[in-house]
Amino acid sequence: MAETAIAAVLSKFGELAASEAKVLLRVGDDMMLLRDRLEWLQAFIRDADRKRRAGTDQFTRVWVRQTRDVAFEAEDALDEFFYEVDLKSQGYRGRKMWRKYLTGCCTQIIIRHGLSGQIKRINRRLQKISENQKEYKIEHRPLVTLTSSTTATSSWRDDYTNAVRFDKDIKTIDKMLLRKDHPQPMLISILGESGVGKRTLASIISDNMKAINHFEILAETAGYNMPTTEALLQKIHYQIAHQGTRGRQPDDEEGIDITVTDKIRRLLEKKRYLVIIGDISSKTMLNCLWACLPDDNNGSRVVLILDTENEEVASYANAMNKNGINGIHQLNRLDEERSGQLFCSRVLRKREYNENDEYMSIYDRFMFRWRKEQSNEEGNMRKYHKIVYDITGGYPLAIVVLAGLLRFKEKPGQWEALLQQLNSASASGMEEAQGNQITGAGLHNKWEMSPTTANLSTGTTIERVFWASFEDLPNDLKSCLLYFAAFPKNSAHYADELVRMWMAEGFIKPQKGKTMEELGHNYLKELVVRCLVQIEDMNEVGGINKVMVHRSFHGFLHSEAHEAGFIEVHDKHDIFVPPSVRRLSYHSLNGRYTTFTNKFPKLRSFLCQVSVLDQDQDANKDWYDLKFLRGSKFLRVISSKGLRLDSLPDEIGDLVHLRYLRVQCLDLQELPSSIKRLLNLQTLDLRGTQVNKIDACFWKIKTLRHVFADKLMLPASITEELNELQTLHGVKPDNEGEWNQHNCPLLKMTKLRSLNLCGFKHDKHGAALEGALTKMHLLGRLKLQGDVIPSCVFTAHSLRYLQMLVLSGTIKWAEVASDVRKVRPNLVQLIVFKSRSEEVPHHIKDQLQEMLEV
Repeated sequence: MAETAIAAVLSKFGELAASEAKVLLRVGDDMMLLRDRLEWLQAFIRDADRKRRAGTDQFTRVWVRQTRDVAFEAEDALDEFFYEVDLKSQGYRGRKMWRKYLTGCCTQIIIRHGLSGQIKRINRRLQKISENQKEYKIEHRPLVTLTSSTTATSSWRDDYTNAVRFDKDIKTIDKMLLRKDHPQPMLISILGESGVGKRTLASIISDNMKAINHFEILAETAGYNMPTTEALLQKIHYQIAHQGTRGRQPDDEEGIDITVTDKIRRLLEKKRYLVIIGDISSKTMLNCLWACLPDDNNGSRVVLILDTENEEVASYANAMNKNGINGIHQLNRLDEERSGQLFCSRVLRKREYNENDEYMSIYDRFMFRWRKEQSNEEGNMRKYHKIVYDITGGYPLAIVVLAGLLRFKEKPGQWEALLQQLNSASASGMEEAQGNQITGAGLHNKWEMSPTTANLSTGTTIERVFWASFEDLPNDLKSCLLYFAAFPKNSAHYADELVRMWMAEGFIKPQKGKTMEELGHNYLKELVVRCLVQIEDMNEVGGINKVMVHRSFHGFLHSEAHEAGFIEVHDKHDIFVPPSVRRLSYHSLNGRYTTFTNKFPKLRSFLCQVSVLDQDQDANKDWYDLKFLRGSKFLRVISSKGLRLDSLPDEIGDLVHLRYLRVQCLDLQELPSSIKRLLNLQTLDLRGTQVNKIDACFWKIKTLRHVFADKLMLPASITEELNELQTLHGVKPDNEGEWNQHNCPLLKMTKLRSLNLCGFKHDKHGAALEGALTKMHLLGRLKLQGDVIPSCVFTAHSLRYLQMLVLSGTIKWAEVASDVRKVRPNLVQLIVFKSRSEEVPHHIKDQLQEMLEV
């Protein structure tokens, strides 16, 4: 990861030269020398990083750490320069021109001198490190070139149904779920090692049960992080509440104070249910769950997803079944044949059939033979079956990650070089594993307990494939992927939020003709294609909505991020965090939060997520603040969810590097006026707060790209053009002002792609709103809530990019074009809340029947 640290510094040289060329006139030579030395180091630091992982060469380990520290020091120097320039520039506002000029010249000289001194010291230290490299004979031995042949992501989606070929496993579990001779509730345990596909199998079973509609209520928590019993029960209740009310009022509306256990029992009473659960870590948690579930003798079932280490829990659950019914299904690794089938389906992005497969239809078998005769591609792939099996050990997770890696390699040259290297490592790793009695079952615990990593030759089966795929990534993608370590395991993340944080961190490289958001989603798609990131949910227009990483891979990322000094992650109440930390993540699922007393002068990102299980905000609960961040002048990202905050420090305006600010705190009612000084802010997210006003000068920040709120008032007018602004959600017009064709604030936001506006009045804002909307040629998502909906949302030809419409208010359907489909060719979702005066005409319903929700 020293390579990534160097890459981060090199990317800032271009940013620096472009923005402050005059200031750098006398620093240029030293800057170029530093850049050249870092580029030279980057050329062979990857090989040294491999040796560092092996732990066999302590000299190399020290050399890598020192090189990384120098890269961090250089990054600090450049960020200090940016900070001083941006901060001083704010002080010139309102001064007379001659004073501004003289002060500016003096400031440039001082800043330039300071930067020059730091760069010279860094160069001297780099020179010493280079001398140490030669003295201790730290050699550079280039490995086989494994560079990617392409990064295209135009066809990135994987639409596979049972690609792992779980046919027999599905058949066995289906019999347990549907057996009529056992009407009592039954506990079924899917037991297996980490990485054998337990959650994939559970997802297939869930989809099958939904398709046949056998169960009235189906809840699934297998993909969520539920470390406590209370969190698990709350999640189950949330999932079944909408399905279980069936016309009754929710419990919180009945005025009865009951526990979540009673709520679940009442919702499931007299209904056949299926609950699929992961991460049951103890018998105690299982007993609490079982006590919530009613026994109505109607064939209800509970499926537990358990790692081999929790075999005792599976046996205990099995003993709870009546009539001695066996509810344990052992899921094993794939054999060579099935490993080859899975590998081919993933690497070729299509299904490879086995003509001896007993579950294949006659037509499929005929098509298989026909394709085999017409093309030798799949036949040629069979030569890889054994080597893939030897490398991966039959773990589906390792197979799909290896397939994702080979998708970016040329065949056969790069394929065979990589497979040979991995196979050699696998053979040596097997010998060592036999000596140390290392098993795949202990893999997950090993990562969680120790931050030490090894190289390809000493890792376990899945580790070797993870490392190979991780090393193959470009440096910016490595940083993006390591960011997943900042979040709890088994947690899903919104793709848009991730991309916005990557942008703020500076991980995404600009590219002509594409927005930073588009590039960020391309990064994410490549990680999906490489099978390093899993898609959890798609949005209405076929894009990625939520993603997550496998829990085993999350352990790998956590270990790598810790070792490389990329991020510190904590979930304990009383912790010590070193002042030198560069990124800090704190997450708590029991509502507790730690108070940070020391300062963090090097901090770039602070991510905090506190899940409060008890929603009652009483006087005995602690209040917190973010004052400890006042000394973190390099901060780029602040994301705080669930903290009990009533204010932000006024000094937040001094964090001029800040690009991403999310504060999701229920008690927060206002923001300090200093927020207007955040000249580089890209994203402001105030959802989940009570903030409804913001300093009018905030809307002069030209770098704004995304603003989210629940009820934020727009000023009557805005003077600056906000050409970068793409998203504006949860805003409403100022109650005291009217909009006209000249002062409508939306006229300064014509590049919007997503708008969510509420509270507008036809007589005060209607004409101006319609005029502004017709100028938003890039608008793709529009949500309007007001008294009268402007007819232009259906008629204006300039809004032809609209994909999603959510409308609440009176719609004058008589003014809508008769052929809506031609005017709105890209519309895929239309939600219309019942209007007060007119029904949707039949000719509109007929055209939009597939997408219309009323």
